[in-house]
Amino acid sequence: MKNKLKEVTYLTVKGLKKQEVILPGTYSDEFEKIAKEFEVDFDKENVILKDLNQELDHVDNIVKKTNDNLTHLHENTEKAQKAIESNDSEALKAINNELSTMKDQIAFLQKELFSDPLTGAYNRKWFADYYLDQDTFKADGHMAFLDLNKFKFINDNYGHLIGDQVLKYLVKFLKKELDFPGIDVVRYAGDEFLVLFDKEQTSNMNIDQTMKDVQLKLTKQKLKSKKIDELKFSFSYGIASFKEKENMEHTLELVDELMYKNKESNR
Repeated sequence: MKNKLKEVTYLTVKGLKKQEVILPGTYSDEFEKIAKEFEVDFDKENVILKDLNQELDHVDNIVKKTNDNLTHLHENTEKAQKAIESNDSEALKAINNELSTMKDQIAFLQKELFSDPLTGAYNRKWFADYYLDQDTFKADGHMAFLDLNKFKFINDNYGHLIGDQVLKYLVKFLKKELDFPGIDVVRYAGDEFLVLFDKEQTSNMNIDQTMKDVQLKLTKQKLKSKKIDELKFSFSYGIASFKEKENMEHTLELVDELMYKNKESNR
């Protein structure tokens, strides 16, 4: 349900972008129209909220653990000052060990903060913080926009647990096949993913051919579970280059259009 809502929201905003004035009623009418096309059942509001709250709980947990580490850091700083004043080498050694442990914990929390909790791919926060500066790119590169084919069919016929397994498998597959410096996988929304190519680190790579090879190889894979003997799935994609200081939305719209053309050509 959450994936449907994200898709409806995305298509609503996309459809209204070219209008100079957007009234609340205009947005509401457009949202309702697209929601009907996607057969969104708003009676399942509790299910939707539960799904969305899982992400909020994940972030809240990271914030709490980070605050705990900051408290410990403050306490250790005071201890270190006293140990230095009294020339207590044993106390300083103990504090150093604690700080080393905290460093590892903070690194882990940072990874959690920038990771999608379901798939382990980078999340949109990582994309915004590391690739963008006020919605413009920080450096040159390429962006591939991936969308799973018939993901609604998979969820409706096999259940959301299998749908989640498909998303996890896709990220694991992409990371394995694109395990090269300068390539990052981001879960953008629902069953939509970005593959980002740093220009300098992937300058010798034929990116178009690489994505074609990955797309083809996935169609030959089989996902198995206790309830399913084999499940094949695929993705469609669009790819384009971007320049430093170029607006991200422009590139995203371009790769989105190219993705839909790729989807049509593979039907």
